Amino acid sequence: MSRIDRKDQIITAALELFRSKGFADVSTRDLAEHAGLSRSHVYHYFSDWNELRREAFVRFANEQLDEVREPLADAPPLEALVGFLSDCLPSTADAGWALWLDAWDEAMHDAQMAQAYLVINARWQSMLAEVIECGVAAEVFRCQSPQRAARQIFALAMGYADDLMLKPSAESAEAVLDEVLEVARLLLGFSRPLLANCCRLVL
Repeated sequence: MSRIDRKDQIITAALELFRSKGFADVSTRDLAEHAGLSRSHVYHYFSDWNELRREAFVRFANEQLDEVREPLADAPPLEALVGFLSDCLPSTADAGWALWLDAWDEAMHDAQMAQAYLVINARWQSMLAEVIECGVAAEVFRCQSPQRAARQIFALAMGYADDLMLKPSAESAEAVLDEVLEVARLLLGFSRPLLANCCRLVL
């Protein structure tokens, strides 16, 4: 097996464990046993445990971003906006959401994880800005600065997401989505009837 393939094997195994148990409850021994490797193999491919957690999180976050992006690519702007924000708000106790919290906590003590986290966040904001730009071009949205609006809307959604992660439910996520979309409507200038019709189609 090539070096790249072996490293990929370790990251894949680590992600499976991190998603099920969290960063704090996975040891090198756990990972080595799960991947079918020796502990020395793990440190042969990663300089330390922090590097492995960082690379695993970056892969997870990028894969999640791609999963969100794909169905929105051909959607009308308002439907894409609703779909994007729906994906930002946890409605179930999915282990993937907990991994975001683990990474954020790690970022408070690891400058490299903090940088990786900020880069990922910037990619999410950029995708939202693209949705807004498409809406402006289609004259569905009215907004002088899509980048600024994207930062504001994304920050609001993430603030709500933190609370939802503690006690997720479909009802709570739907209520929060309504509130975030109300702010988005004020920032982007689309009408209530248009939003109501879109939500019936998307949700």
